[in-house]
Amino acid sequence: MPKLSAVDQAFFLLETRERPMSIGALIVLAPPAGTGARFADRLVRQMLQQPVGPPFDGRLAPGPLKGMLTLVTDAKMNPAQQLFRHRLPRGTDLPGLFERICGIHVKMLPRNKPLWEQHVFTGLPGHRVALYFKTHHGLIDGIGFLHALNSMISPSRSGSRPQAIWEGLRNVAQHVVPGPEPDSISSLLKAAEDARRTASDMLRLIWHQGLRDIGLGRGLPAPFVTTPDVLKAPPSPHRVMGHCVLSLPQVRNIAGKGEAKINDVLLTVLDMAMHRYLAERGVTPDRPLVADMPVALEDHGGAGNRITILQVPMGRPGSGPAERLADVVQETGQVKQEMRTLASGALTLYSIIQHSIASTIEGLGLGNLPMLANAVISNPAGLEHRVYFNGAEVELALPVSVVAHHQVLNITITTYVDELHVTFIALKEAVPDVQQLADYTAEAVAELAADLAKAARRKPVAARPRKAKPRKAAKPAVRAARKRVAAR
Repeated sequence: MPKLSAVDQAFFLLETRERPMSIGALIVLAPPAGTGARFADRLVRQMLQQPVGPPFDGRLAPGPLKGMLTLVTDAKMNPAQQLFRHRLPRGTDLPGLFERICGIHVKMLPRNKPLWEQHVFTGLPGHRVALYFKTHHGLIDGIGFLHALNSMISPSRSGSRPQAIWEGLRNVAQHVVPGPEPDSISSLLKAAEDARRTASDMLRLIWHQGLRDIGLGRGLPAPFVTTPDVLKAPPSPHRVMGHCVLSLPQVRNIAGKGEAKINDVLLTVLDMAMHRYLAERGVTPDRPLVADMPVALEDHGGAGNRITILQVPMGRPGSGPAERLADVVQETGQVKQEMRTLASGALTLYSIIQHSIASTIEGLGLGNLPMLANAVISNPAGLEHRVYFNGAEVELALPVSVVAHHQVLNITITTYVDELHVTFIALKEAVPDVQQLADYTAEAVAELAADLAKAARRKPVAARPRKAKPRKAAKPAVRAARKRVAAR
């Protein structure tokens, strides 16, 4: 069982009733032909045949230091005790399913039990079955979760064997980085060098922030001091979900025309949607909205968390869609530049310090202080091809994320074939009609495409230089006249 990293520990230590640190996956399955109402029972029987794998076979135990935690493997964990079935009322649609899931998602996982639950929903149209798997963020991050899910799905209906999400990373090859023995001199020297590099890079990061603030350099934006408090509410255990679907080819085309990345386009349309949502409620930010953006430090493919979370200002207030995209491209470029020069240890420590401060601000009830960011926006990739789970087609696969301390909105983008699925989860008291924000995001894509096309038409075409006409050879008489003039 892998040890809990500093980031893993933070997810456990910062958890409160209002801020449960649970993440989940919602999968909607269409039953194979001929199974009908029997599909759900067969699916549950197939899943219960599978053992629990890492990291979901771990239980919390006290760590070597007071207040710290560790994981111990429970080889006899019984998945049947963690599986719960729900019958939805006839006619329940996707928003109705979201409402039920939000009610389950916000309940803290008991620390004295397995840190995961599998919920099975029936009653959807066409005998569809929804699987909602919930676990603690301290066990695994979004990238690791995707690796686990990818190991359980098949490109065809005839999978090799039954699968269950709680198998986790049992069938995923773990990436082990070779290094010195834990108690060796080399290990101690490496730890000392890592600590020195982390401290040095932290000072460099802060120095760059200071230069940026006075307009003399480029770096990450300073936290808390530049964020408009436009999306704010006291901490609450109530959640609402929304969802929209974007065309991946259309977004990719926009990125090409705007000389941007797909993520830049997504940040821009979300920025446009948020500004529209706020404007309709009489709120006009005077500074750019700021996204809290999780960034994978390495594609570890395993348990635990290997991420940092950095702030990215988006478009300037009053800017048009194309201008917003240019602002986002510039800001994300600066983040990438900083990440290339800083060690992962410094970036991890920076993220932990920031979000610990945010947690402290919220815990002390200091709601008048600036926020760390206006929304968490992440894009942990997804599924490039249509897939099947235990012989059933996966029609929909969505993440269910954490709403972090001192924030009210989390937006996660995932890919499924040629679609981008954007999932919103928010504090109900702050964004009760979050689906409207999702609808505005879908509409912003066409608006951005139109503005880029308009900007391209307005762009002046550089005048072509005139080609010099070849000079004709002078006649002998003319050449003789020129020589006489030159001789005078």
